[in-house]
Amino acid sequence: MTRLTTTPLFPLTINVLPGAYLPLQIFEPRYIDMIKNCLSNSEGFCIVLIKPEDDQELGDLPNHYDIATYVEIVDFNQLENGLLGITVQGKEKIKISERWKQTDELLLGKITKVQEEDNDLSLDPRFLDLWDMVKEVTSHPEIKKLNLDLDLNSSKSVCYILASILPLTPLEKQTILELDQTVDKLDYLKDVIKKLGG
Repeated sequence: MTRLTTTPLFPLTINVLPGAYLPLQIFEPRYIDMIKNCLSNSEGFCIVLIKPEDDQELGDLPNHYDIATYVEIVDFNQLENGLLGITVQGKEKIKISERWKQTDELLLGKITKVQEEDNDLSLDPRFLDLWDMVKEVTSHPEIKKLNLDLDLNSSKSVCYILASILPLTPLEKQTILELDQTVDKLDYLKDVIKKLGG
């Protein structure tokens, strides 16, 4: 793990995994200011998943998971509806140790970037079907347009990208993000795919 840094937190009912992209529409003044600051300082922010059991706030803070994804803005433009549109890419898994609100209601947190274990399990008989699936799915013309940051020699990358493409729920993605060992991530993903009928 690396040292603690202070970073803006963006609580949502959806999440993004490292390597994947997420388009967002920004309309609240606090988040418009956050995006401007991130762009001017070449910095990112963290997308945190709000816990589904209650989307009410705890005191004046949203109830969200402490494991999240640090993202960077890769594109931005004004949408036809007049809102600010941005696309972010997930970069790293992070852990939030404390959080607070600024006077403008923007949520900030002390975060630590989590160094994840990773290895090449592409030849492991248990997971050959996952590598075949990610190759097949990412060869589709519409998926190719996404320019996904896929490294077939990285089991972590294969797991995160496949989980981002398939119709997983935010909670299922959160589970994959929170698991520490790559082999556990892949085992869980296989179980989810089986439930999807894959």
